[in-house]
Amino acid sequence: MVERIFKRGVKETKEELLQRFIEQMSSVMKRVHHGMSLQEPPLSPPQARLLFMIAGKEKEGTSVKELAEQTNVTPGAITQFVDVLVEKKLVKRYQDPKDRRMVKLIITTGAKRQLEKFRKNFLSSVIRAFDALSEDEIKQLIELLSKVGSCSDSKQCNDIGPMHRHRME
Repeated sequence: MVERIFKRGVKETKEELLQRFIEQMSSVMKRVHHGMSLQEPPLSPPQARLLFMIAGKEKEGTSVKELAEQTNVTPGAITQFVDVLVEKKLVKRYQDPKDRRMVKLIITTGAKRQLEKFRKNFLSSVIRAFDALSEDEIKQLIELLSKVGSCSDSKQCNDIGPMHRHRME
């Protein structure tokens, strides 16, 4: 049975509401990224995400395989993103001294400064995008998204549908 929700006299199914949610989130993220488009370093959202992930493993480094597993993206696609980061001198590849077959990734010293600047600019852009919400509304949004994110009932989680898988495309 399809559940219908009434708003402004229009019947909407849960699926229709979720489609509107996806469209709105896409619009919000476009505004956030547009606010970043003139910032340095010029990174695409997937590149920025990978750079933050690599920076999070600063001491031990990380591998393409580990990044692929964490992001559900193929190692080949990760390698292409990493190649760009290496070309921009934001990431270095090095052989793991414990296992010479393993290539590890670390951020460069220059990237650390740029990453902090990027993080601050990104946060400022997010703050501008969510300026219409009060602190209580932001807390409520966090609680709702946490509820969805911690979905423990597998049937309920499966009902989310095929669009739940995150990709870095």
